[in-house]
Amino acid sequence: MNERTKTESSSPYFSIVIPAYNEEEHISSCLQSVFNSDYDSAQYEVIVVDNGSQDNTYDIALNSERARVFQLLEGNVGAVRNYGAAKARGQILVFIDADCLMDKDWLNRAEKLAKDHPNCAYGGGVKLPDDATWIETSWLLENKGRPTLPKHLVGASTMLSRELFFEIGGFDELMSSGEDTDLHTRLTTKKTIVLICHALDVTHLGNAKTCLQFIKRQVWHSENYLVNLKISLRDPVFIITLTFIFTIIFFIIQSFFLSSRAIAIVSLSLCLLLPAVLSFKRMSRAGYFTLMPNILVKIYAADSLYLIGRSIGLLKGVR
Repeated sequence: MNERTKTESSSPYFSIVIPAYNEEEHISSCLQSVFNSDYDSAQYEVIVVDNGSQDNTYDIALNSERARVFQLLEGNVGAVRNYGAAKARGQILVFIDADCLMDKDWLNRAEKLAKDHPNCAYGGGVKLPDDATWIETSWLLENKGRPTLPKHLVGASTMLSRELFFEIGGFDELMSSGEDTDLHTRLTTKKTIVLICHALDVTHLGNAKTCLQFIKRQVWHSENYLVNLKISLRDPVFIITLTFIFTIIFFIIQSFFLSSRAIAIVSLSLCLLLPAVLSFKRMSRAGYFTLMPNILVKIYAADSLYLIGRSIGLLKGVR
């Protein structure tokens, strides 16, 4: 475990923890967006924890004059975030991802939020970059330039006091993904108020930009579905994914072994309907309504790819 530290300050208000793995394309922009803040630079510190990157991420971070840079060569992202939090000196921990950007007023809004609503946990949404592809715009439905707020905390924008973070036990280090949702669940179980608002929105540069990237990301996100089956069974998306898998299996059996055309057609129709259900659900939640066929087809395609990726991930988890 290697580490190198720069720019010691006594006791800043914010500690911004950034886990990084193979983020040479974005880490410099991420750090620069933080350092361009209008907030008093003496009142925040930036901690980068490199997770054993195989590219130049670590060196780029080290060349930043104001970041405190560490390495944790092994461990899931929860362990990386926890390691950064353990090195933090600030009162308030801010977790963002290395492929995200803060705007200049982000920390000012964050301070106001923390002081207006003390003893809470806070989160924001993720905005589209200016050069977003069709898969990004079809998946992250922005309404009048604002992203749909997530139901749970996301690692790209999470904030809470250092005291509360360690009291709750930090992030689950055994989970390869979903550790942010797990943190949210444990916070609400302890009756902690979680405020998710646009004040903490960040711009996400590292969205999946192609169909293959999108599917791979959904596979990764769904590999932990069976780690806590009790919680997954309360997730409507998990139920829809299960239904999607069984419907496909049933369709194959009917088509090739039982030769019941009517039942096969019903199964196929249900398979085609499930992505539409997700599309309608997402559009309703985002307040995004359109009758333009080309846009609707793209949104439906994104949800179809989503279910395919989630199904592969779930089956991979079973294996």
